[in-house]
Amino acid sequence: MVPRSEQCQAARALVLAASTAWALSSAAYPLSWRWSNPTPHGANIVDLAWAGGLAVQVGERGQIFTSTDLDSWTPRDSHTDRSLRGVTFLGGRIVICGERGTILFSDNPSEFFLNDLGTADWLESVAASASLVVAAGDNGAVYTSTNAVAWTRKNTGYTTWLRSVAWGSPGFVAVGENGFIMSSSTGATWTKRNSGVTGHLNRVAWLEDRYWVAGDGGLALTSANGNSWSTQAAGATNHLYAAAGSSHAAWLAGEAEVRRKDGAAWVDELDVAKPYPPPAWSYYSALWDGASVWLGGAAGLWVQGYRTNETSPFVYYVPSDSPRTWLWALRRTPHYYIAAGDRGAVMTSDNGVDWDMDLVPDSVTNTVFLGVGGTTNLLFAVGNAGAIIRSANGVTWEAVEPRPTTNDLQGCAAFGGLLLASGANGTILTSRDGVQWSRQAAPAAGFLSSMETCLAGLVAVGDRGAMLASPDGTNWTSRTLPTTDWLWQVRRLNDVLLAVGENGALWTSPDATNWTARSSGTTEWLTDAAFVEGTWFVVGTGGAVLASTNLADWSNPGTLTRKSLFGAAAAGGQLVTVGVEGMILRAQVVPDTTPIQFVSYARTEAHHVFLFGGQPDQKFLLEQSPDLSGWLPSLELEFTDGTGTLLLIQEAVAGLPREFHRGRLLP
Repeated sequence: MVPRSEQCQAARALVLAASTAWALSSAAYPLSWRWSNPTPHGANIVDLAWAGGLAVQVGERGQIFTSTDLDSWTPRDSHTDRSLRGVTFLGGRIVICGERGTILFSDNPSEFFLNDLGTADWLESVAASASLVVAAGDNGAVYTSTNAVAWTRKNTGYTTWLRSVAWGSPGFVAVGENGFIMSSSTGATWTKRNSGVTGHLNRVAWLEDRYWVAGDGGLALTSANGNSWSTQAAGATNHLYAAAGSSHAAWLAGEAEVRRKDGAAWVDELDVAKPYPPPAWSYYSALWDGASVWLGGAAGLWVQGYRTNETSPFVYYVPSDSPRTWLWALRRTPHYYIAAGDRGAVMTSDNGVDWDMDLVPDSVTNTVFLGVGGTTNLLFAVGNAGAIIRSANGVTWEAVEPRPTTNDLQGCAAFGGLLLASGANGTILTSRDGVQWSRQAAPAAGFLSSMETCLAGLVAVGDRGAMLASPDGTNWTSRTLPTTDWLWQVRRLNDVLLAVGENGALWTSPDATNWTARSSGTTEWLTDAAFVEGTWFVVGTGGAVLASTNLADWSNPGTLTRKSLFGAAAAGGQLVTVGVEGMILRAQVVPDTTPIQFVSYARTEAHHVFLFGGQPDQKFLLEQSPDLSGWLPSLELEFTDGTGTLLLIQEAVAGLPREFHRGRLLP
């Protein structure tokens, strides 16, 4: 327990500075995106490294995550949106390589330095000895460095595209396309080796006493010296991307493949007859920490494999077993977000950060829900084969039986006491209670994928540029647009209608009658739109996010992924979007300037213990001073979960009788 007198002195030492003010009506760029689902993140774990109690994962769009326990992962700022492909440690220095000659290095995981080698070649992998780091990639590119700052390109004499490089006691080995392998004892002079195979080789790793190579079509190779190679009958038939283990056990993993070498035999770890097998998934990286194997895969899936005793089979555990079903639709009610998707998935959140999976009736657990809508007191979701569920509270759901149609449904709207749904074959349904539905005549035979209210009533859009209008939800007439693009979604945002869809189609209208085609600057399929404090946002396939303050000029602020986004909604200055593999991303477009709080503080002889309170996704700088005459920056911190709390244990400076601390909000 901290002595009472010291507690009082500590309390007097706390100073909370006023946060810097900025305009609440403007968006802050670049947008700072965070993962809400899956947790702790949904980035593909392309590569990972572990040394000195620190683990590092890297992925697309410049994503870096670090951990000291292989369980809790912290996102780090890479200062780039380029794809990151490989990571290693050069002594205590983190070294990362990636797209178009990108190099990052860091001696402290809270601060990375960006280095551009000035080449168009992607550097796919990086490995290090005690004194040299080697990066390899496209067109046979090989770069070496003694410090990860100054790099030299080596002329190896080979131009085959390289996919992986590793360091072992015999030296460096690089592998690539068409069975290519080369080795070097120093990293300077390289010699091609005979692999005996022609398939692409995706990963090489040194596992204590030998190299292992994983390749396409289940290829597995091994070598004790990097010169002579032999194939292994691992039993895999799909592409392999990862290798890890020790001299006693080896793992190869890839597309729905996890194989373990147990003595002379290979074991299929995905065998459903085994107790606690790993999920059948796409695995891109693997790590052996001396006691457990860790597998990193698509959408951030992170799996631990371990033995309960020396003779038991390996069992596998997913520390964060988040839903990864595709999410096709997102809406915001006055109080919470609601998303819907594959396998009957309905998820809700009051803050966009923490999400709950709702319980749906057994009869719809295999349904693909494509749309969600309704009113505050009556929500409904619609999907394939005419599936409809309804809820009075957004928590408990009941299925509508019998189904009013067998056509797929996607569009949802509420207007004048009516609930409306639209879908395939020109289907338009209306209901007063969400239970009894009636079909309305519609002058369209295609798929009506979206509906929205407007000043004149309702508008519906669909494939081949279909557009319908209605004053009451019952009587519908066609509107003609000069396009055959599928208009996937229509939204009314800030009293403007936006219709978005195929080939980057983007149309706007003030009244549902007069429409203007806008140049979106992309050919991605645009899927949804939202409005945040003076800015319209549109999302789409390929991770597209567009922004405009005037509807005429659109920019691309980017996001964390190149995977498809299907739904968007906003509240409280926050933009939320959902998509493939259960992806839910959020960005606080307008920073929340609510001052942070020092909820509690204690000091021991060696440590400061802070408990901060604030709002999710707020960033602040913790600064300190011995006498209030000058402030030194200490740490940049962020509230990353929905509780808005943060516990920090920081080493105290010896010999100082007192210290002052303040927290300063960052934009």
